[in-house]
Amino acid sequence: MKSQSLPQSFNGRIQGFLFVIGISLLCLLTGGAVIWSGQEESGLRLATMVFVSLWPLAVGLLFLYLSVIFTWRLTLWPDKIVLRHTFHERAFAAADLLGVRLLTVTSNRSPEPLLVLELLLSHGRSSRINQNELNVPLPELVDLMVLHYQLPLTYEREAARVHPTQFGAGSRRPFADYLNGESRVTVQSVADICHWLQQCEYVRDADLFNQKDVWQHPGEFEARQKGDCEDHALWAWRKLKELNISAEFVVGRLEWGDEAIGAGAHAWVTYVENGRAYILESTYKQRPLVYPLDELPGRYTPWFSVDGTMQTYRYLPVAARLNGESKP
Repeated sequence: MKSQSLPQSFNGRIQGFLFVIGISLLCLLTGGAVIWSGQEESGLRLATMVFVSLWPLAVGLLFLYLSVIFTWRLTLWPDKIVLRHTFHERAFAAADLLGVRLLTVTSNRSPEPLLVLELLLSHGRSSRINQNELNVPLPELVDLMVLHYQLPLTYEREAARVHPTQFGAGSRRPFADYLNGESRVTVQSVADICHWLQQCEYVRDADLFNQKDVWQHPGEFEARQKGDCEDHALWAWRKLKELNISAEFVVGRLEWGDEAIGAGAHAWVTYVENGRAYILESTYKQRPLVYPLDELPGRYTPWFSVDGTMQTYRYLPVAARLNGESKP
C-alpha cells in the first residue's frame, strides 16, 4: 500500500456481500413460492406448506442479517476513525486510539487461523476487524495507521506452524537438516563465529548459482565460503546451537538506511547471552557483527523465526502508546 494522505476509505469485500445477498434472495423466493402455490389449499395441506415455507424464509432472513457484516466501510480521517455498517455507524477520535495489533484467531469453522486487526481504544474498549472483511492486507493497514497516527511499532512473537517455504523461495528442506550433516569448522565462542564469517564473501545467489534463491547447507557454505544472507545466518545459527547458546534463525526486512547494507528482505540470527538479546548481522563485514537487539529499534522487522528445538514463530506488529498517552 502506497503511503497517501488521509482520509482513506476501505470497503468490505463485495464478493462476500453479493454471495450472501444471493443466497438470501434465493431462500426468500423459494419460501414465497411455496406459500403462493398453497393459496388454494386448505386444512392440513395448507398448514404443511406454510410450515415447509418457514424454513427457507428463516434461512433467507438469517442470511440477510449476516449480510450486514459484509457491507461496511472503514474510513481513516486525520482526527477520527469511522466504522460504518449498513444500519449504524461507529466513530471515535484518533486521540482515543491507544494502539493497534494483529492477532491470529482459530475457530472450529476454519482449519486455518484467521488474521484479525484489533483497535485498542481508551477506557478499555476495543474493536476488531478480520481479514475476511477487507480486500487490503491487514499488515499494510497497520503500517498506514502507524504512520498517520504516530504509533510506536513493536512486534509480538507467536508460536505457530510455519512451513519452511514461507521463510523464502530457497527454503526447500526441514530446518533440522541444517543442524545435522557435515561441518568441519570448530568454534569455541561467539567471537570465533564472527572471525570465521569475516573471512567469507557475500555473493548473491544470482551470481553464485545463476538462480534467484538457493539456501546452502552449512557444510556447503564452509566449502565455498561464499553465499548470501541466508547462508551466513544458517551457518551462524548452527554454530550457536553447537555452543549451547539459545539462538533463532530469523527472516524479515532490513532497514539500515545505509547504502552499504541497504534495505529489503533479509536473514539474520538472534541469540540470548547473560540475559541480554543480541543480533548477529553476518553479512556486513565493515562493522562489528554483533549488536544488542535493544540498540537497533526499527532497523530489523522480523517475519518468521525458528529456534533450536525446531519451534517456528510468526511476528505480529503491535503499535501502542506508552501508558495510554494521547496523540500529541
